[in-house]
Amino acid sequence: MAEKKETKNNPSPEKQMPGNVISLVANKCCAEDCKAKPARAGFCNEHYSWFKEGLLTLEGFKAKDFDKKYHAMMRKKTA
Repeated sequence: MAEKKETKNNPSPEKQMPGNVISLVANKCCAEDCKAKPARAGFCNEHYSWFKEGLLTLEGFKAKDFDKKYHAMMRKKTA
């Protein structure tokens, strides 16, 4: 049986992260000032729908034309 070579994507067991290290993965929504638990793609359910509509960037910041898109989304919801 051939031994696996050490590569960038497959480090040797000595170089892997130890089990007592806490991961720094965000435990809150990426959107500005939102503290809800993320559900999809790093956003809570409400902000995920905003992201899909183009209101938020992937980093969680408002889009440049946020007001225009927000009012269009509200019109679409009420119609």
